[in-house]
Amino acid sequence: MGPIDIMIVVVYMLVLVYMGYRLGKGNKTQEDFFIGGRTVATIPIALSIAATTLSANGFIGGPGYSYTNGLNAFMLNFSIPLVLVVTLVVFLPFYYNLKVTSIYEYIEMRLGSKSRLLIVLGFLVSNVIQIGSFIFIPSLIIQTFTGWSLILIVPIVVAVSILYTLLGGLKAVIWTDAIQMVVLFGGLFLIFIIVIMKLDIGFFEGINVAKDAGKFKPLDFSFDLQLENGFWAALIGGSFLWLKYFATDQTQTQRMIAAKSVREVKKSIAISGIVMNTIYFLFIILGVLLYIFYDGKQFENANDVMITFLAENIPIGFLGIVIAAVFAAAMSSIDSVLNSVTTVFVKDIYEKYFTKGKEASLKVSKVFTFIFGLLLIGFTLMAFGDTTASILAIIGSYLSYFSGAMIAMFVLAMFTKKAGDIGVAIGFVLGIALTIFFGKLGIVNWLWNYPVGFLLTTSIGYAASMLINEKHAVNYDEFTFKGQRNKLIAEGRTTDENGVSVLPGTIDKYAYILLGFFAIQTLVLVVLQFI
Repeated sequence: MGPIDIMIVVVYMLVLVYMGYRLGKGNKTQEDFFIGGRTVATIPIALSIAATTLSANGFIGGPGYSYTNGLNAFMLNFSIPLVLVVTLVVFLPFYYNLKVTSIYEYIEMRLGSKSRLLIVLGFLVSNVIQIGSFIFIPSLIIQTFTGWSLILIVPIVVAVSILYTLLGGLKAVIWTDAIQMVVLFGGLFLIFIIVIMKLDIGFFEGINVAKDAGKFKPLDFSFDLQLENGFWAALIGGSFLWLKYFATDQTQTQRMIAAKSVREVKKSIAISGIVMNTIYFLFIILGVLLYIFYDGKQFENANDVMITFLAENIPIGFLGIVIAAVFAAAMSSIDSVLNSVTTVFVKDIYEKYFTKGKEASLKVSKVFTFIFGLLLIGFTLMAFGDTTASILAIIGSYLSYFSGAMIAMFVLAMFTKKAGDIGVAIGFVLGIALTIFFGKLGIVNWLWNYPVGFLLTTSIGYAASMLINEKHAVNYDEFTFKGQRNKLIAEGRTTDENGVSVLPGTIDKYAYILLGFFAIQTLVLVVLQFI
């Protein structure tokens, strides 16, 4: 990595910090800092959602995954368009109408403080674990090209993210994510061009080679429950995986409720679904091209495929662009988690247990952002040391164990009247414990842990609520899906100023766009399967 490459990366980071400064000048309140004053435009939100989902792990790991598994590697993202239909039809209008900052505030509105605390802890644990890998993997890549120590690289990556997030809040997170998405796509496009130019055989001849090697078999309809990326696991288990991420995780919902209107929310979700799955598919195709390029050469680690290609084939100057793309992919995930974790801590813990309902100031919110950023640096450096990396990997595998329970808590709150705070809390704890037990049996692929956890938590939580029969202190009917619909209809507030329905459960053109994209995506996979 030469001076020109380093200069490109440095200039890129300075631009991000400057954007944070400019975007943060209008921040006066906590709402401005955490949800952009609910004034953020559609395209930046859409690109931000896509950028956060397509982390550096996808940029490097996606091609490596498909190098080994072919187009079947795409199946992990197969269900995203369907999940986003459910998200924009059911969950996001519901949250948006409540005008909450943290979606976990709603859990206490409907159920109570015990359930809210449990789901907040689940959110914090899962995001702390995930963010470590978001930082560590790209940092290893940067170390490969620069020779710098991780003790230097990790603080640099996180510090830049902290700085522009502190300066600009959620607006900076969203707009810098949008820029980073463009940089990411530019880096991907550049690598595509170089791979194709360097192929020793013709492009279509290479495709035939990949087909003969079984790389064009994305769909496997086997009913083997241990099958990785099988059609049924991807459709059912994958749907629950992404539903937790897009509909019940503050990291994604926070930028959605920052939109100007429900119409902007729906447009951003529809656009992001198309963008993220298209680019992820390109990651997968790139891996197949690299398989052709290396003639099926064996690599010790899947991540080594992309790293090796970049190290050996990207010229000076262009390498700086690619490294900037890796930084972009990493920081788009770091800033989002940093902002959302701070939001949840301030709204769901600090204001509830320390200020007793009094809203924290903008200064306090920024202080917590800074503190969490520093903790993030320390956690990443310690957790991925030689003595604890394997421990973290084991903990990471447990993420699938409690995600189903988190979805179940929202479903019980929104779609039942019988669910109560104590009953759902019992269901949440027992659901996670039983899912861990089930997962440890090793009889199914890990994706099935999501629907299993959901079903266990839902059934136990509902049954426990029926047995305990808690008395609700407030009229909670308006905090259910049906209740909110009825209230909006009774008040004549069924559409926003743009004429778009704000009623949860309304299927409109944005849902149909995603359904159409899902149909096209499926058709492409079928064609590739049988050509």
